[in-house]
Parts: sequence; structure tokens; C-alpha cells
Amino acid sequence: MGKSSETWLWLPDWASDLSLWQDDLTEVESSASHTFVPYETMADNLEDPFKISGLAKAGVVVGWGMGAFLLLKNHKKKQAGQRWILLSPYADFCDEDSDWTETNLHFMARQILTTVEPGLNSFAEQFEDEFGEWQDDWMDCAKKMCAEKLAKGISYLADNKITETIENSKDMEVLYGRMDRAVPPSQTLKLREFLPDASFKERPKAGHWPPQLLL
Repeated sequence: MGKSSETWLWLPDWASDLSLWQDDLTEVESSASHTFVPYETMADNLEDPFKISGLAKAGVVVGWGMGAFLLLKNHKKKQAGQRWILLSPYADFCDEDSDWTETNLHFMARQILTTVEPGLNSFAEQFEDEFGEWQDDWMDCAKKMCAEKLAKGISYLADNKITETIENSKDMEVLYGRMDRAVPPSQTLKLREFLPDASFKERPKAGHWPPQLLL
């Protein structure tokens, strides 16, 4: 993955905990110090993720799905020389290539406040054809998360999108899986319009899960 950095910070996707796979993920740069931000911490800082401890000073920031989206929404606060690795990112979670619309995401957000599992199952259906046991680990972890923070994240994705060119994108690397059903490659590739200087790399045998995208 290029030159090593002293500190790496990882931002998760919605309802996810990247530390579940830290033994695999830290192999990307084993000599670095790695910090895995919990989803609920990220959900508390949706309007300004740079308030998350360590984010501003990290040498490398890895954002997965929603975590990547938050970075891009706040790109003007990116420190000079900081490298971003964006896994399965998107400009608009509800665009025409997505299985989701603003209306059904807002419905899901309300539903989650009452009962979490149906909403989680709806997302898990997108992973059912991907190999490995990662989806089971994801579900077990997501069920323990705060319903209000899960709903808050869903509403954020429904209400926000990338709409402007990001000029300081030369230190950004986009990785996406050809087999990703949660965020189809066509959805990620629309970011080329907004990230003119970023590099885009397809992983032909990868789906949505970070260990597949990174290793």
C-alpha cells in the first residue's frame, strides 16, 4: 500500500466495527500504530468527524463506506500530506445504482428506533452472496449498537451527498470490489467526477469487506 506511516486511523461503515478484523487489516502496514474508531463514536461526530481524537494528526486515514463518505464531506479539513484510503466510497448513497432511496432510508431510520433487527437484516441481504464469515461477525456486533445512533447514521446518508469537485484529492486512493453488492462499482466510479486527482483501483475478486479490498 505504499510508504509506511507512523499512525493509521480507521473509520467504519454504517453499523460496523473494523476492529473485528484488525489482525488482518493491520497487516497492510504492520509497523504502524493503528486506531479503529467505533461506529458509535463516528455517529456522535457526523457533522465534524475531525473532532474524533487522532483523526487530524493521523498519517493515513482509512474510511470504509460511510466512513469514506464522511471524510469526503469534510475534505477541506484534510491535513496537507495526510493520505486517505477510501474503501467502497460513493458520492450519493441513494443514487440510481443503489438499492436505497431517501424515502426508504428515512423509513428504516424510524423503524430502527423501535426494533433494530429488521433494518440490519435488510442490509445483510446485500452480503448474503459474498463468501466468508464476515457477515455473521458484522451482524453480531451491529445488534449490540445503540439504536438511536444507527438511525442517526441512516438519516445522514439519506440527507447528504457529494456535489462539488474535491481539489485536494491527489493523496487519495479509492479501492472497490467488482463483486460488491452493497456499493456497486458503478456507484463508486461516479466519484471520478469529484476526485480528479485520486487513484482508483478495482479488486476483481473482492466484495464489500475490507480484508478483501486491502489484502
